[in-house]
Amino acid sequence: MTQPLQGHVAMISGASRGIGRAVAVDLARAGADLTLLARSEEALEETAALCREEGSRVLALITDVTDRTQLERAVSKTLGELGGLNILVNNAGIHATGKAQSADIEAFERVIDVNVKALMNLSRLALPHILAAQGHRAVIHIASVVSRMSFGGGGAYCASKHAVLGYSNSMFEDVREAGVKVCAIQPGFVATDMVAGHGLKMDKMIQPQDIAKTVRFVATYPETGCPVEIIVRPQRSPY
Repeated sequence: MTQPLQGHVAMISGASRGIGRAVAVDLARAGADLTLLARSEEALEETAALCREEGSRVLALITDVTDRTQLERAVSKTLGELGGLNILVNNAGIHATGKAQSADIEAFERVIDVNVKALMNLSRLALPHILAAQGHRAVIHIASVVSRMSFGGGGAYCASKHAVLGYSNSMFEDVREAGVKVCAIQPGFVATDMVAGHGLKMDKMIQPQDIAKTVRFVATYPETGCPVEIIVRPQRSPY
């Protein structure tokens, strides 16, 4: 099996389950060493074990991505123990619903803190080291199809994903001449815990492994181009 990311280091937030776990395992199979960030210790260790089975060196760090000090520690430990940083996958995200006139304000603020502020902070801390790295280099944001549309009762979530798309495209302009890939992957329904229990057909949704393949596609894309946005929709309706 070819390992195009042998000798590379990737950091993945929200790595304990779902898309984050699938991305971690796929990048491990591609040869990358990994720093995995999440709040759930048991689930994070399960992901780490799967990645180590693929032969990767793995740092599993219990991290609240809204705490900048913890993000600084994660980047520092990655550099010290894995020797560098090539790829950042901003996957951590939460969802909250509520009408604009009656929503829980604290819940809305939490969505913005996790989905936008944490992503921006971690990118800011990681980018100088990604720019200094050799080989494949990329910052990949897991956005959503709602980066380009909205739905009633989803104000905070829609706003957060619109923000991610805008930030991602701006970041590309900042680092494109240095050769760093920047992409906002925008999935429709993915078969994860976030959508479970809503009466939709999980087997007809995008699978986490599909997004993992998309991440690898971006990370290893030829140096002469960059897929800055990728929209992925279920082939068949899950309704």
